Amino acid sequence: MMRDVFLRNVGLSTVLKLSTFVLQFAMLPLFMKVLGKGEYGVWVVLQSLVIWVSVLELGIGKGLRNKLIESLGVGDDRLARRYLSSTLFGQVVLWGLIACVLVVLLFLMDLPLAFWLRSSSPDRTIAWSVFFCFLTFVLTQLSGVVHAILYAKHWNSATALVGFAASTGLFFYLLLSHRLGHGLTLPELAGVNFALFALGYAIQSSYLFRWFPGLVPRWSEASWGIFLEVTRVGISFLLIEITYMVIFMTDRLIVLRMFGSVMVAEYDVVLRLSALATTGFSLCIGPIWALSGTAWAKQDQAMMLRLWRIVTALMVPFGVVSIVIGIAMNPLIQWLIDPSITISPLVRGTMVVYTWVVIWGSAYASLLNGMGRTKEQIYCSIIASLLNVPLAIWLCGVGGFGMAGVFISSALSISLFGFVAPFVWWGCTKQCGDRP
Repeated sequence: MMRDVFLRNVGLSTVLKLSTFVLQFAMLPLFMKVLGKGEYGVWVVLQSLVIWVSVLELGIGKGLRNKLIESLGVGDDRLARRYLSSTLFGQVVLWGLIACVLVVLLFLMDLPLAFWLRSSSPDRTIAWSVFFCFLTFVLTQLSGVVHAILYAKHWNSATALVGFAASTGLFFYLLLSHRLGHGLTLPELAGVNFALFALGYAIQSSYLFRWFPGLVPRWSEASWGIFLEVTRVGISFLLIEITYMVIFMTDRLIVLRMFGSVMVAEYDVVLRLSALATTGFSLCIGPIWALSGTAWAKQDQAMMLRLWRIVTALMVPFGVVSIVIGIAMNPLIQWLIDPSITISPLVRGTMVVYTWVVIWGSAYASLLNGMGRTKEQIYCSIIASLLNVPLAIWLCGVGGFGMAGVFISSALSISLFGFVAPFVWWGCTKQCGDRP
């Protein structure tokens, strides 16, 4: 069964993610032509800033995932449906209230948004762009109900379908705009992106609930008590997410404020190349979360060791991929994206090290999160988040490392969990073997 789950997820994930990455790289030169390199940098920062709203999500998505794995694992569809109904109802209320507050901030207050983001667009244009980016983000949060079912049913790879479809639609929209000589504005781009994701999630939800009609959420079964129960489970994951957001979502803002929006565009290109290895690895180990939870619940030491061997073996090829990317980065960027971009050897080298650290940490995070063992990860991530921003600013400025300082700071910060996690994992494995 475990072999079938891996083959099914890894095979489809590889096809979808490779196709998505090809589309994203094909879109980069189009983005820079229809928006300009500076405004594309603003677009990247906007999307990063909107992710900060996920702090208010309270870790509900991951809490629901664990609750569904438990309830569907014992065949209790009615309890699973109550979790789904309560979570969806609670999220609709939560995000509806947040949307009202955001409307007041963006459209009723005179905020100097263009000045803050170093954009040439008017403040109202930036406001609409932020709002559409926020709506797209809310859609991804509400779709967490669908994704939780896919994870619990071991169809992790299907969670990438909407992203692939939306990227395909956006690619053709950009291509058509470029061919027609139609320059895009940031609000138009954000609005089209929102419409594509909305259509994709609607189709995916409709199809999924035809397969599992017994899991269709019902408002009559929604309960605040169950919603709060899911939230309590998700709080530990929220703490981890907040700290990693400080690390991964402030990097572009640091680059923007210290080097300008054009450098943000170049940083984003390097980060996307790194993601070929890190995201590919994460997709391949996607089933580990649920399988690790199952092995821990059954106290199956042999299965836990098999899972560890799988993730360890998968680290090697993706580590090699990161080295190849570092070596071939400049010819690849200049051929596919923009011939004017040249990445220094220091940035390329630090990107490779950063990629290795991310892969190592994500492997152990999946193994431990499935068991609900998050305490050590929380402590390490809090320390990392407190260290990362001041260290990045110092390295970029005083240290003279430039953009490479962001990669060095991120790698050093998250390496703490990478050092601690193996000891925690082996302690849990030994504890499992000691039990009758």
